[in-house]
Amino acid sequence: MIPTTEATGGPRARLYDADGVDREVELADGMLGRLDSRRLLWIDLDSRAPTDLEAAARAIGLDDGLVRRLAATAKRADLTQYEDRIHLVLLAVEPADGDVASEPVVTPLDVVGGKDWVVTVHDGPLEALARFDAETEGETRLGALDAAGFIAAIADEVLAGYFEVVEGIEREIDRLDERALRQRPDGDVLVRIVALRRRIGAVRRTLAPHRVAFAALARPDMELHEELGRPWPGLTDRLDRALDAVTNLRELLLGTFDIHMGRAAQDANDVMKRLTLVSAVFLPAVVLAGVMGMNFQPPFFSDPENFWFVIAAMAVFAVTILLVARARHWL
Repeated sequence: MIPTTEATGGPRARLYDADGVDREVELADGMLGRLDSRRLLWIDLDSRAPTDLEAAARAIGLDDGLVRRLAATAKRADLTQYEDRIHLVLLAVEPADGDVASEPVVTPLDVVGGKDWVVTVHDGPLEALARFDAETEGETRLGALDAAGFIAAIADEVLAGYFEVVEGIEREIDRLDERALRQRPDGDVLVRIVALRRRIGAVRRTLAPHRVAFAALARPDMELHEELGRPWPGLTDRLDRALDAVTNLRELLLGTFDIHMGRAAQDANDVMKRLTLVSAVFLPAVVLAGVMGMNFQPPFFSDPENFWFVIAAMAVFAVTILLVARARHWL
């Protein structure tokens, strides 16, 4: 019988019992002999402390080489197959708080699975595992699930974190679109567009390497691990949809840039229209002034009172041009 325990600090273990009740259990040496096809053990370590790793290793029989790999923080998604277990490295992302230029928080997650047991190792709290834990709490049927299926469920929850980040970036792009439409173009809009592009690139660079790991899970040689089971075949499709969603963000951001440049071109056209209108208003006056200043002496030029007729003509031309511009909605 596996003894139950209240949730405390350090390693956390949950036993999914398809024939009983799911419960928190204490880690003890040699727990593998107490498991079967109807009971699945999940051990979650929120630190890479040697004492925690050694406790988990004694409980399920991890070799020293694998323990050393778990103690080191991975930088890239990967899958390693052993004779009776697999080691999957995932990179979980969580939305970054604060400015849009901030890149998402990336947390490496090591998942080791064997016959009727799964171990997860990560640094600090992980939102993806918290969601998975909340969703599966009290779900006794998971005890009948094999290790590969349980690992696939965790990987799917990690991918859900990427979709959450994508939704957050989409909202930022929508707000940037509204700002580009309402305000006059300024350098800050371009700065934010570049920051978003950098953020999207970081998400894609983090997500893309999972293709290699997930493809390895789907290879025929995984069939040799009969005790581990076969992962959910839809996991690769789920990854492809996540990559497509990230790619779509780039297209949306290009649309934002087009809106910004279109607004800038429209404002430039408005300025040129006003300058042209000002030139048109003063052009008749300039022509009249030039004619009146010619070195000829017609009788009309000899009468000083005609000066005011010229000024009036200038004013009439200017007002006429302004009225025509207003009628055609140039103003």
